[in-house]
Amino acid sequence: MLFWQEMKKIIFSLSYLLFVAAVVIGLYSQGVFGFQDRPVTEPQPGGDYGAYGMKQEENPELIMPAALEKLWEEFCENDYVTYPIGFIKHVKLDEKEQFEVAKVLSEITGIDESELLIERKHNRAKDSGDFTMEIGGNMQIQKDSENSFVIQNGNQEAFHLEVKQDMEYSRFKELMAQVDDLLGGGSEYAVESLKGYGMVAQSYEEAHKQYELTVSRDKITGGYARLFSDYAVAMVMSVLPVFLSVILCMKDKRAKMEALIYTKRASSFKITAVRYFALITSVMLPVLLLSYLSNILIWSCHSGMELDYLAPLKYDFGWILPSVMISTALGMFLTELTNTPIAIAVQGLWWLFDINMGIKTVDSGYALIRLAPRHNAGAASWFKTQVFIDYFQKLVQNRLLFAVISLLLAVLTILIYGAKRKGKFHGRLLFRNRKKQSEA
Repeated sequence: MLFWQEMKKIIFSLSYLLFVAAVVIGLYSQGVFGFQDRPVTEPQPGGDYGAYGMKQEENPELIMPAALEKLWEEFCENDYVTYPIGFIKHVKLDEKEQFEVAKVLSEITGIDESELLIERKHNRAKDSGDFTMEIGGNMQIQKDSENSFVIQNGNQEAFHLEVKQDMEYSRFKELMAQVDDLLGGGSEYAVESLKGYGMVAQSYEEAHKQYELTVSRDKITGGYARLFSDYAVAMVMSVLPVFLSVILCMKDKRAKMEALIYTKRASSFKITAVRYFALITSVMLPVLLLSYLSNILIWSCHSGMELDYLAPLKYDFGWILPSVMISTALGMFLTELTNTPIAIAVQGLWWLFDINMGIKTVDSGYALIRLAPRHNAGAASWFKTQVFIDYFQKLVQNRLLFAVISLLLAVLTILIYGAKRKGKFHGRLLFRNRKKQSEA
């Protein structure tokens, strides 16, 4: 009876309607209702280069020259792109730091640092847009941004960097790590990011093996349900539930319902637990409906094939539910603890940092403490079944950890709720004590 009362209070509120609207808009913006435009098709032999997609491969022969080219480009511009906390940051180095980068480039190429610094000025002069004057023969004089002149032979070949023959990949990674440290971290030269320079085309055999795994293991619909879950957790379900839980708790306080609730015969455990599960149920209802709507749209595209019609349900409860639980539990706990809506700020910041910290692992981000696990390779996501299988244990550990933390927060909320009913705790206690001490 109490559960249905809480459910009606939530579902028929304006805040819930706004919540549902935000969920629909958030997911619609990510294209989860347009999966039918990207059906899974069996690869055909004889495709052109790249026809079967690309993959990352830790191949030193590919990685070293590509990373060197990128480093040289950013060195010349003194404009290094990094993502220290997920947000893009353009780093400019001073002369001493630039010389350190030149030393790294020198060790990789075998070219002296001074020659690299001179050639850097040539590049800056060519790209600066300043005037160029011919001074006879094939010689040219160019004015750079520092009001000095660079003389260049028009017959000389373009400056070209190459990785020296005896460069070992292990040492190359150490040098790239030095550059990453110099830039403050989060650059494409970090050891874990270097693999991104090793993009190669997949073969027909590899693509067909992925297709067969998608059909046999995911039964087509699993891949689409997984991508829906990725978007749902990352975009809305890791943060929006906190608004609903905070609003409900604060609404009762504003309406002075505390006194009425506290006098009920129901225990603190029952009152808090019922509210918690009513909130979770209310939040999951639109998720369940939307996940099936998203999945149903692709069923007709794969008629005649064996489909897993329970795939959305599995991913809703296995992937999305723990994020809903933690966001809801944190909202209830901090609201009861402080009598303020501070939980919205806490959860919002946590979500923001989690999403941006994991920006480089969107295709397979299953770290233990990730609020929003990621598995998003765009249109190729349903072909990444093997990646999902490889990381499945980590995903299970992550989701169980968050479910346990959520339940612990719910227990703490029950304890605070019970203390309030007995008049032993009223929230903001620390602030009041400090004020009284200062007055004394």
